[in-house]
Amino acid sequence: MAIYEDQIITLKSRAYRDHDQLLTVFGLNNGKFGAIAKGTRRPKSKLLGQLAPLSQSVATFYHGRSSLDTVTEAELVQGFPHIAEDLERLSWAMVLADVVDQLWPEREPSEDIFTVLLSALDGLNGGRSPATVGLAAGFHCLSIAGFQPDWRQCSQCHRPFVSGPIVIQVQHGTLYCPDCRRAGDGEDSISLGSLRSLQYWLKEHPRKFGQAEVKGVMKDELQTLFFRFLLHETNRSLKSYDFLANIDRLKHGPEGGSA
Repeated sequence: MAIYEDQIITLKSRAYRDHDQLLTVFGLNNGKFGAIAKGTRRPKSKLLGQLAPLSQSVATFYHGRSSLDTVTEAELVQGFPHIAEDLERLSWAMVLADVVDQLWPEREPSEDIFTVLLSALDGLNGGRSPATVGLAAGFHCLSIAGFQPDWRQCSQCHRPFVSGPIVIQVQHGTLYCPDCRRAGDGEDSISLGSLRSLQYWLKEHPRKFGQAEVKGVMKDELQTLFFRFLLHETNRSLKSYDFLANIDRLKHGPEGGSA
């Protein structure tokens, strides 16, 4: 039994019993874990508003015999209020919370994942392009988790890419330049411009997420590719992706996409 403090990002919460909440959080020192916040739904609870989904807090936990730790104290650090003002920002924030929840094992700390998620929430809250922030952060998460190919060179000839399209076999994690492309190499391909954007994102510091914006076809190519990789690695679709797709259709018509 122990009491400990951690800086956390609340990924998800749901009502539990009459006045409690079940939380999924990602801690800087403890990684992803589940916790219970007792009485937090009471109007006079000292925890009220301190542990909202997609917020950053400093919290104290009691670790006992239960599989769920108990929140004993919490103080909100950043609530990122502007995210909820725009449905596209909110949908991408929900996607990233789902990505971390699905990709990362319990109780495995990662300062890199924490920094990526915190920087993405800050970028979304600051009004940067939601899709660009979300995709840059999402590809970073895949890379940190070890679920991406080497984007720098062709998997067959090992030469840097100088022209497109680049064919990608998601199931094998391989990429082919136009000279090495073979029939049946896969359904996914991206332009050289899309690849350059992806390469830039993976090199940039998370604080810069959203500064190199992608639009139109490039955004659509990279968004499709990201979710194909995610589906392959987790073997399940995200509810937040369905929400994002619906928002995309509302903004851009039945075909989705970006202007």
